[in-house]
Amino acid sequence: ASDTPSAPDDGEVAHVALDGVEFCQLVAGHVPPEEAAAGQLGDREAIRDVLFAAASMSRM
Repeated sequence: ASDTPSAPDDGEVAHVALDGVEFCQLVAGHVPPEEAAAGQLGDREAIRDVLFAAASMSRM
């Protein structure tokens, strides 16, 4: 389940496509979350939340 209020309680809410290098650059803080995903389908807010959460890993 997603923390996004508009997301359903079960099942898939979105797909995000990143290649391995792009994902590593995102979590290392080298690529802004807004520019990271090559493909996106579904709940835009959920996608944004996931990309920003991944990017925040560089600050752990």
